[in-house]
Amino acid sequence: MRNWVFKEMQYKHLPVLRKEVVHYLNLKNGDIVFDGTLGGAGHTIEIIKAIAPTGKIIGVDLDSQATGTAARNIEYAGFGGLAHIIKGNYSNIKKILNALKIRQINGFLLDLGLSSIQLGESGKGFSYMRKEKLDMRFDEESDISAFDIVNNYQEDRLKEIFYKFGEEPWAARIAAEIIKRRKVKPVEFTDELVEIIKNSIPLKYRRRGHPAKRVFQAIRIETNCELENLKTALCDGLELLVPGARMAIISFHSLEDRIVKEYFETFAGRCKCPPGMPVCICGAKKRGNIVTKKPVKPSEAELKKNPRAKSAKLRVFEKI
Repeated sequence: MRNWVFKEMQYKHLPVLRKEVVHYLNLKNGDIVFDGTLGGAGHTIEIIKAIAPTGKIIGVDLDSQATGTAARNIEYAGFGGLAHIIKGNYSNIKKILNALKIRQINGFLLDLGLSSIQLGESGKGFSYMRKEKLDMRFDEESDISAFDIVNNYQEDRLKEIFYKFGEEPWAARIAAEIIKRRKVKPVEFTDELVEIIKNSIPLKYRRRGHPAKRVFQAIRIETNCELENLKTALCDGLELLVPGARMAIISFHSLEDRIVKEYFETFAGRCKCPPGMPVCICGAKKRGNIVTKKPVKPSEAELKKNPRAKSAKLRVFEKI
């Protein structure tokens, strides 16, 4: 069993910007840290090393497969006694910490990317490169799945989420083609959806990356309410940080990064009033400082080991 766990940690889960995350969180022995995207525990174990032997980490993930894998990896690394592993949504940070009787934290981390395990082995249809049933739920107990969205949403709603959450320029054509196809039979598998998307996009535009990438992203975001959960977690996470503690967020697409950037600017007290206003009326209040003026990106050395890290951006905020 131990060899299997070691292999899983070393070859299947490559935490992005691992050293940078630990550096920027600026942790010390005895700190309490909230890791809202546990995954395979790659970041988690490095954080535990920084806060051991008296610190604690609360590792949260919606995916029961991820929490099981993470628990085994943490136990194998010898840190089982320092971690609370919880199946849940990071947007519920207040409830989670309250249940543990923890009032404040010294660090907050979200890695918003999909792990290799989720893409390759979950069987939930996250990847457009594999034939799997359309699901895309991080939490298998959630009421709505990708299948429900693709087969039940009205055409206008499909078009809206493809454009809003995927920034897909061919959203209208793809939505119309889905409606046409599902009248014949439900769209059940990822390869069926990929075929619909390809047939909806003119051939000369299909060469700009995989044609299904944006739509799959949009459906996944809608299925899991990802952007709304992120906004809630940023606000509640900041509230629970002690003064001087830091929040680190790794995003992988422009929608997430834009939210993180704008929220950090708001937390830093940026006034949102229209130009020319004699006094501020938006209620801007400085709650801390942006540590990373520009997002931190993976090094060339890291990208050689993990090409999937290419779009990763790390932003860090420190509470005052």
